[in-house]
Amino acid sequence: MKKGGRLCDFCGTAVDRRTRYGCGSCGISPVPGNSASPGLWADFFSHLSFLLAEGFRHTSDRKKYALRLAVFAVLSELPYELFLYGPERLGTLFPMKNILFSLLLAFGALWCAERGGGFFFGAALLALGAELGGFSYGAYGVALPLCFYFCSRAFLGEEKNEDAGWKRGLLAAALLTACTVLYCAAHSSMFQIWAVFAAVPLFFYNGERGRRMPRYFFYVFYPAHLLFLVLLNVLVLP
Repeated sequence: MKKGGRLCDFCGTAVDRRTRYGCGSCGISPVPGNSASPGLWADFFSHLSFLLAEGFRHTSDRKKYALRLAVFAVLSELPYELFLYGPERLGTLFPMKNILFSLLLAFGALWCAERGGGFFFGAALLALGAELGGFSYGAYGVALPLCFYFCSRAFLGEEKNEDAGWKRGLLAAALLTACTVLYCAAHSSMFQIWAVFAAVPLFFYNGERGRRMPRYFFYVFYPAHLLFLVLLNVLVLP
């Protein structure tokens, strides 16, 4: 490694210009020197996990929901790999690492957990598969939506109870913080600790639907912002 180069927080390998936003070796950890990336990504995934859990509970067609996740996960993989690895290593690494694939696994785990009994074993297998398969956020990416889901289930039927709102928010914030601290400890890295800031809006969530966004906004935003950053990295940044 050249003197003054940067190291990945997660695997310790040198990070070149093309991978300034993430490690080109493990594809997991943001690199030091880019202060915005770790906080934004960690907080973004926490919110997506919460939205997935709420969406799973309230959607009228879970099959279409899962299909949308799968389609946009596939569409996002090329921008994701270009963003992390650059064109030089495109197609040389195991695919299916972007966060939409992780959310798709989490959706399957939610389906298993809702059925209870032996299906809990299926949810555990999906979390293990996410960890061993190198999916973004690993088992954490599956466990976090599960925690949010059971947090909401714990207060079913108490929507009109004023105390239930802040209790649910407090429980969600506590579960998010606990999962995040465990994740950071397991990986000996603090980059995901930024996710705990998502606990603030979760605490104030009252269970009511806010302003309606276009249905495909977040699905399109994810690959679109990755492509934007790829162009920024190639055309603007040294």
